[in-house]
Amino acid sequence: MRATTLALIAVCLFGVSACGGDDDDTMNNDSTGDQKQTPPTSGAKLTTWLAKGYYKQWHCEDAVHEARSPSPHGYNRICSNDLIADNATGTGAWPKGAAAVKELYNAETDATPGGYSVYLKTDSDSKDGANFYWYEMLPPESPIAGMFPGGVAADGMGDKGNPKDLCVACHGAAGSDTAHTPSPGGRDQVYTPVGG
Repeated sequence: MRATTLALIAVCLFGVSACGGDDDDTMNNDSTGDQKQTPPTSGAKLTTWLAKGYYKQWHCEDAVHEARSPSPHGYNRICSNDLIADNATGTGAWPKGAAAVKELYNAETDATPGGYSVYLKTDSDSKDGANFYWYEMLPPESPIAGMFPGGVAADGMGDKGNPKDLCVACHGAAGSDTAHTPSPGGRDQVYTPVGG
């Protein structure tokens, strides 16, 4: 009995997925919903989730492109989950669970992203961006990446700190006028919904 208990402890300590480590496909999301459609709401788990590439099965733009005005994100490619894609032509608020990943590139010809911007609506009422989770990891070559620990400019809810001051301050204008609607369907914190 003692040998069996010690073996089980050893297996759990080394992160085998049967013990619920973050490396398995049942990674604990801090948010609710289907893990492949709903990104985690903490930077450490999100980094792992992004590396697994779940979002690449979403509705993605065909190619990397220059930022659309008024975006400061440089070269990028956007992928929207089913909740955004299915409501891309609507006019109402996005449903809870609406999410997107913006791959950030240093150049249009780069093969892989150097950073990511992610948002997830965590409640049916966006509360002017406060009920969105916001994350941005800048590409290492970004001239401002060094201003943020690990290049992470935002990691949290939109009610305080950098998520509010950087992300919500910009995204709050989405769909408010012609200059802030670079793509059809932009509204409620989302500038570019990628449809299916």
